[in-house]
Order: sequence, then C-alpha cells, then structure tokens
Amino acid sequence: MLQSEAAECGLACLVMVAGFHGHRVTLSELRRRHAASANGTTLKTLIAVADDLGLTSRPLKLEMADIGKLKTPCILHWDMSHYVVLTHASGRWVDLHDPASGQRRLSLNEASKHFTGIALELTPATTFRKRKVVERVRLADLWSRSAGFIPSLLQILALSALLQFFVLLSPLVNQMIVDEAISKGDFSLLNVIVIGAALLLLVQSATTLLRGYVQMHFSTLLTFQMRGNLLRHAMRLPVPWFEKRRLGDILSRFNSLQPVQDLLTGGFVSGALDGLMAIITLVVMVIYAPYLASIVLGSLALVICIRLGTFPWLRSLTNEGIQYQAKVDGILLETIRGARAFKLFGRELERHGVWQNAYADSINNNVRVQKISLKGSAGLSFLTGAEMLLVFYFGAGSIIRGEMTLGMLLAFLSYRSQFSTAAFSLVDQYFKFRMIGLHLERLADVVHQDPEPALNAAARGDRPLAGSLLVRNLSFRYAEREAWVLKDVSLSIEAGQSVVFVGPSGGGKSTLLKLLMGLYPPGEGEVFVDGLPLGVFGMRAYRAKVGVVMQDDQLFAGTIADNIAFFDPEIDIARVEEVVRLVGLHDEIMCMPMGYMTLVGDLGSTLSGGQQQRALLARALYRKPSILFLDEGTANLDVLSERRLMQSLSKLGITQVMVAHRPGAIEGAARAFAVENGNIRELKRDVPAHPLQVVP
Repeated sequence: MLQSEAAECGLACLVMVAGFHGHRVTLSELRRRHAASANGTTLKTLIAVADDLGLTSRPLKLEMADIGKLKTPCILHWDMSHYVVLTHASGRWVDLHDPASGQRRLSLNEASKHFTGIALELTPATTFRKRKVVERVRLADLWSRSAGFIPSLLQILALSALLQFFVLLSPLVNQMIVDEAISKGDFSLLNVIVIGAALLLLVQSATTLLRGYVQMHFSTLLTFQMRGNLLRHAMRLPVPWFEKRRLGDILSRFNSLQPVQDLLTGGFVSGALDGLMAIITLVVMVIYAPYLASIVLGSLALVICIRLGTFPWLRSLTNEGIQYQAKVDGILLETIRGARAFKLFGRELERHGVWQNAYADSINNNVRVQKISLKGSAGLSFLTGAEMLLVFYFGAGSIIRGEMTLGMLLAFLSYRSQFSTAAFSLVDQYFKFRMIGLHLERLADVVHQDPEPALNAAARGDRPLAGSLLVRNLSFRYAEREAWVLKDVSLSIEAGQSVVFVGPSGGGKSTLLKLLMGLYPPGEGEVFVDGLPLGVFGMRAYRAKVGVVMQDDQLFAGTIADNIAFFDPEIDIARVEEVVRLVGLHDEIMCMPMGYMTLVGDLGSTLSGGQQQRALLARALYRKPSILFLDEGTANLDVLSERRLMQSLSKLGITQVMVAHRPGAIEGAARAFAVENGNIRELKRDVPAHPLQVVP
C-alpha cells in the first residue's frame, strides 16, 4: 500500500497492518474517516486511529539490536518524519513495506541509520472484526459515460472475428495445395485454389483496413471522453485534495488511465477472440493428432506456471516504478518552476544530483523488471523450441508410419502456430488485466473522492448578490485531533462594507478568508451569504459573483487581455481596459510593443511583481463582483500605488474582505479585526499614534 498524500504514511501503514489481520480497508476510506494533517501524523493519532480499527497498540522504545523481538507486522518511526511497516527481521537484515517506495530489504547497519528507536506493535482487540469488502474502481466507472462505447466495441469484435475466420482457412488452403494439387500434378486445381486464396486475401486486407479505421476512431473517442471525464471530476474536487498531494503524483495518477484505455480499446476484444481462436484451433489439432496436441498443451501449462511465479514480483516492481517515476517527474517540474531560486542560491549542481538520484532509483527499478522479463522470455523461448522439436519428431514419425500426410503435418503446424499465438496472447491479456488493478487503485484516489459539497446547488443563486456576510460560531481545523485554527468565530459584514483582518502570521487570517470563499468546509458553525447558508446559495453561483486575489495567485500562458478576462470566450475588451485603468496599469501596458496582446505566463512573464499583482486585481474586478476578497492583494505595490488603488476600490461600493499587514490597506478599511490564536477581535480607530485598538 502506497501513500497518496504527502503526509499520510501513518494511515497507509495502518491499512497494511489491518489488512494483514483480515480487516480490508482502502486508504481513501480511512482518509475520509481520519483525515491526515498536512503537517504529518503523530504517534498519538496513530494509536487513536488503530483503536478505531479494533487494533490494540503498544508503543515501544528500543535499540536496533532488539528489533528482531518485535511482533510483526508492526510500525516503525523512520527518518524522524516517516512511518514504515516492519514485516520481518533477522540477525542480518529487515524486510520493510515503505508507503513511499514499496517493499525494501535493508541490512541492520543501513536500517539503523533511519530507525529512530520508536516502534508500535499492533494486535487485534476483542472489538476487531475481519472485513473483506473493499472499495475499488470498476472499469465501468471510467467508460460508462462514454458515448458509443458498446456499438463501437461490437463492430471491432465482429470485424476481428471475420479476420480470424480467414486465418483459420489458411492452413486448409496449404493442405489442399500439397495433398491435392502438388501430389496429383493438377495445374487447373492449383490455379483455382490460388485464385480463391487471392480473393480471400483481398477481402482480408479490406477487413483489416476497415477494422483499423473503426478501432482508431473508437480509441480516439474513448481516450478523449475518459480523460475529459476524469479531469472534469478532478476539477470538482475540494481544494485540500490538491494541497495535500505532490504535482508529480497527481500527474502519474492521470497517466494510469493509459493502460486502462489500452485494455478497453484492444485488450477485451483481443482476449475474447484469442480465447475463441485457442479453443477452435485446439479442437482442430486434437482432430488431426491428439498426441501432438497434448505436447502443445503441456508447453502452454509450463508457460502459465512461469508467468504465475513471476507475476507477484513484476506487480510489486511495477508499482514501485510508478512511484519512482512520479517522484522524478515531480522533482523535474519543481526544478523548472524554481530555476531562478536554484541559480540565485548556487544550487544547480545539488539539484541536479537530487534529480539524478531519483532517476537512478527509477532506472534501477526498470533494470530489475527487465531482468525478470528477460529470464521469462528465455524460458519461454526454450519451451517453445523444445515443443516445436518434439512436434516435428513425433509428426515425422507419423508420416513415416503412414498415419499422416505431409499436408496434414503442415496444416497441424499452422494450427499449432495459431493456437500458440492465441493462447500466449490470452495469457498475456489475463496478466495485463490483473495488472490493471494496480492502476485502478491509483485512479480510485481521484474517482472515489467526493466533489465539493453544494457545488451545483443554486436554489437562490440566480438572484443578485448584495454582498452581506455572516459568520456564526465558526470553527475549523485541518485534521481531526489537531488544534483548532479558528474556534467559535462570529462576525457580521454588511453589504458594501470594507473589512480587514490583521494579526501575526499563522494566526488564521488566510484560513478564515478561505472559509468565507467556500474553499474549506467549516468544522463547526456556518457561513451565510445575504442571509442564506452558503450551501443553499450554491457554491458555483456564489463564486461567479465574487472576485479573489490570493497570495500565491499566478498568471497563465496567454495574452494580458486573456488573463484579465480569465480566458472568457466572449471577452469584453472595453471591460478589460476599464478595470486595467482602475488598477493603474493601462499606461504601462500601452508602452509595451504588443499592448494588451503581450504574452505572459507563470514562468516567462515580462511583468514586474507589482504589475502582475495589479493584473490579478484587474482579473478579479473584470467579472463585476459583489464581494472582493484580497489576501495580501497589495503587498507588491509601492505606497503611492497602493493608496491610489485603495481609493479606487472604495468608490466601487462593493463588499471588500482583506487580509493585510501594510498600513495603506489597513487604513483604507472601514472595520478591522485582529485574528490571533484562533480567536477574532474587532478593533477600533483612535488617535493617529494608536490607529487601531481593541474594542472593549
């Protein structure tokens, strides 16, 4: 079991231990019941979650020399910030299941460099219950909404069956030529057979071309629809789902869709036809020569045994390979995005070394997979050659004894070749189907995640938004059993009022802003918009009427005009220019050679930090919001620009909710609240020396 989120190694370890004792539970299910904090999981939390699973915990502190005395499987604290499962320990090495990288075997000396001395033994309690039903992604979950799937699949199946029929006729044609035309010296019969075979070849080629077109269309359509459906669902997931995952891991989960698509577009059809073809050719071989057919079947049985023996290793290594590649991709993306920082700090070589080490792990994993594959291929080649030699030997003996003709042996060999091809392909498809479970498990982290609550609810969302906000007894924490970030917060903001949240960093200001925007669901309490609960108003309808600038917002690849209109398909250029003038950016844009058509992006922007922030402000104002949320939205502006901007915003008459530290933004607000240690206090203005004081 491999972790999905960056800080859920503890939960993944509990899933593995519970599964060993017979309680099958998926990581996504356990995550919904006990959300892991982005800051990690404490031993106390692990014990509490284990108790919920019916497991008795026994925390221990021990030396590496005593690790063999632990009751396995148990959980080890690793590298001061990680958890792994110990499955076996001897006097020389330990076997581990690492949620971050898979199965590992380390020497005691190497393990001692990582083990912190803390272990957690887990045994079933009286409340423990075995459970076999687990939540899995079904293939139907991915293609059920794809239009035209079944008709296209049936067309491919029918055309493929027709092609297989032509293939079955080929050995009969060869036998007729050898036993009838050649042996009797009949040129007329030879001409008839060859002309008939040529016509069959023509029809076969046309059928192959037609099937190729149908399969190409089907594959393209299915790929587009499945990836579109998956991305659409992912875009409906709550923001915390993205915040707790690495970018490379998310991309690797989307890449897991490719093997599933290959199975749906070709694997099912190929497997069905290969099975049918294997049965038919086997029957024909038995009719021709039962004893020769038994040799072929014996060879197939040995091949299946080899594949069954190597499959667990291949599956485990493939799983690890996906994780290694996700790590490599994540490091590469992070390196490209942070190239400037690495250059400024002179860490290019060190970063290159980090990537090389990760890539070396991926390459070494691929080498191990290739070694197993090479050994399997060598064994398969030997068995196939030995089988062919035996068939020739006993077949030649049958011809000498007059039990078979040369044409019959040639036909048998053709059918044997067809049977072997179909049977080996069927076996290959079977193991691919079993391997698909690995990719479906990764896709389950996306598919089975519930979308944002009340995303489409819009009972009153069609009416104009006045802009009043009411927070009643609001509490929030990022994970169960963590400290409250906000506790029992209540406040009221009137429509058209400007409000600023101030206080020390980490006090909960940005979190409160995200709760007001509906990015996080409240743990307790509720947020009201124009007197309606936010869920009743409808999240999508609400967000369509608010403008937002967050600390880490960015511009996207496109023109300045596109970014300000947020790629509105019916862009209003007049409105774009209006909001750009409002934030004081118009003259600077017009000095650029391409004006509003200047290309910008998150990596290669030609805009300064202050210009980018004003462009983001213009983007927030373009949609004519009723509420404007700003999280340090003026932090990159000079004092004069900030003052002008705040004056311009005050004339709009819309509700403004800001998080700020700079005096210009604070002084421009009608009301101010201090957010500190999860509490909120309203401040009042007094003499200039002490502009903000706590309201008694």
